[in-house]
Amino acid sequence: MSIEPDGRIRPTVVSLPKLDRQPAAPAAKAVAAPTRYSSVDSFESTRSAPPSGPACPAGTTWTGDLPLSEARNAHRTNTREQFEAALDSNANWFEGDVRQEINRDSPEMRHDSGHEDGDNLTLHEWLTMGKESGRGLKLDIKEGDQVPAVLDELERVGIPEDRLMLNLSFADMQRWGAEIRERFPNAILAINPPTDGQVKAGDAAKMVEMARALGGPVTFVVRHDKLTDEAIQTFLPAGTVSVWGSAEDPAKAAEDLRARGVNGMVDIAGPHGFSLGDAADTVKNWVKTGLDKIF
Repeated sequence: MSIEPDGRIRPTVVSLPKLDRQPAAPAAKAVAAPTRYSSVDSFESTRSAPPSGPACPAGTTWTGDLPLSEARNAHRTNTREQFEAALDSNANWFEGDVRQEINRDSPEMRHDSGHEDGDNLTLHEWLTMGKESGRGLKLDIKEGDQVPAVLDELERVGIPEDRLMLNLSFADMQRWGAEIRERFPNAILAINPPTDGQVKAGDAAKMVEMARALGGPVTFVVRHDKLTDEAIQTFLPAGTVSVWGSAEDPAKAAEDLRARGVNGMVDIAGPHGFSLGDAADTVKNWVKTGLDKIF
């Protein structure tokens, strides 16, 4: 296992296969083009996405023909410091959170509504660095009104769709999902539950219905301690099941989730207690946010 700067512990998974960069020999006969997506990561997806060329060391890159079960996610990469630390890790996915900048009308990478400790990257910086890294890029869009600016920036930077996942709340996906799918037909849509409570069969059915309406590659994302077995059984015929959260023993939690049928991205952190340092950062960030609103 490896420990990220924000305290997340990722379970060890098998090494990714090395990609063959040698030119292919002429084929004796024509063959069908690959879909570039594992069948379990797609919901009635018939489109094909061209492979993207990784630009970092073997074993930490991502292409769309790999199943999400092999994903190793660096959960928070919003600041320059976090991003640089993730570059040195074995993560093959980087996750960033998107909000409007506090003192500008443009999106930046920030998890909390107020200031955070560190040098927060702009969305353009994060996408440009992420594209160069060769990793999969998961955008958790915290504020739905930022979606148009995010989509425009994704097109401007030219993020390969087979390395892109967009995570929105259930309500925001209802509002923006069709436009996202039209503009990025091969991006993975991370569909979240319509409830904050336990996700049961009825909730899962609504998520599957949304996946059917939007089409293309999807994954159903649920906090691991809110996921019921009946929901898993509802999801599995339709797409992958991905989980997030924290546990005392992340490796054991991941093993149990796999045994229950979770077949997507497993992102379980270790315990993270509140410290005096956390309290000091909270006060400092609260002051910075207040000053920005005044000036």
